[in-house]
Amino acid sequence: MIGLLLSSGLFAQTSTLSPYSRFGIGEMLFRGFSQQRGMGGIAYGGSSAGSLNFSNPATYAYDSVMVVEFGLDAEVIKQTQSNLKVQKTNSRLNTLSLGFPVLKNKIGLAFGIVPYSGKGYNIISTKNANIDTLGTTLTNHYKGDGGYTRYFLGLGANITKNLSLGVNADYLFGTVSRQRRAEYSNTIMFNTNYQDDINISDFYFEMGLHWKQKINDKTMWGIGIVGAPAQNVKAKGTLWWVNYRVGSSGSDILKDTILYKPDVTGMITLPAYAGIGFNLTSGTKWQAGVDFTYQDWSTYKSFGFADTSTKSSMGVALGGSITPDITSISYFNRVQYRAGVYYNQSSLELRGNQLNEYGVSLGVGLPIRKSLQSAVNIAFEFGQRGTTADNLIKEQYARIVLGLTFNEVWFQKRKYD
Repeated sequence: MIGLLLSSGLFAQTSTLSPYSRFGIGEMLFRGFSQQRGMGGIAYGGSSAGSLNFSNPATYAYDSVMVVEFGLDAEVIKQTQSNLKVQKTNSRLNTLSLGFPVLKNKIGLAFGIVPYSGKGYNIISTKNANIDTLGTTLTNHYKGDGGYTRYFLGLGANITKNLSLGVNADYLFGTVSRQRRAEYSNTIMFNTNYQDDINISDFYFEMGLHWKQKINDKTMWGIGIVGAPAQNVKAKGTLWWVNYRVGSSGSDILKDTILYKPDVTGMITLPAYAGIGFNLTSGTKWQAGVDFTYQDWSTYKSFGFADTSTKSSMGVALGGSITPDITSISYFNRVQYRAGVYYNQSSLELRGNQLNEYGVSLGVGLPIRKSLQSAVNIAFEFGQRGTTADNLIKEQYARIVLGLTFNEVWFQKRKYD
């Protein structure tokens, strides 16, 4: 019988609660800021002087005011495997970032912290050990936690009137811990525990390009291209492998240490990725866009070893927003209403099944000030990932993403009557 070790409750700042985070580098966590996630996650082709767009650093060039972005997620996840069901809750910090113009509408700078990936699983597999006639069972425990985060420093600059280029220099860091315990029901027998902790601490670079062109006085279209080459990042691991027995009090009684290797150095190979997005905007009235992303995770390696479960991934997002009248005296006419859909062919292929994800999103931007674009941004995501075929796990989730976009004008000379 295979099942999940199930629990519920709020795990503040837990990176993820998905058993699929066991594979590869874990679950990829950053999906954009709240205003982008309310539109299905579209980000490559759009631009706004009043908000940050980490997904395409070329758009920093359009910054004309100082922008602070803060966000957090909360989610409810329902996991189903055969007739086993469980519901979990989770929350985590999404981002804390700041951007400002170096030269207004020409050169912009941004920096901050965003999540990269995470592991968070606790899986139990129980079966007959087939080692004696006493019906001894073998229970395998697979547990993982931790995650990777990135500090980023980004620069975007206008090369021509219509073209801008940008780069994000990320410092990728963090630790994940993975544990595999084999325990026998016969208490005379010794069990085994293997654990490895992998720490990453290195730089990672991403590039972006953005082109925008007026169609008429009100309408503009934009194209964004983003990507990064395959990169090796420095990693350090610590390995433990011990034999033990569970005592009458429930604590582990160590027999011997089979292996202990601290500070094992190596590399983790992160695959290249590319994305392209198209956006159509009519002033402050409405916008619509579509993004495409591709990344070949089959080239992923950790300390020289590939993960045969990881394959190439592809994704598409479609969304838009509308603001009835930003100059209206009616508050609700100044609210930005957003909606979108997304579909991702994930990087995981398990038991012959490519795990796909799809969902819809809704969002609003609630203005704080009438003169600038400061707003409380709220997005709702409803989606599904995985399948119950071949005894796999289907995940259905509902997320709320809360973000604050705060604008301030720097170095502006005030005028008095």
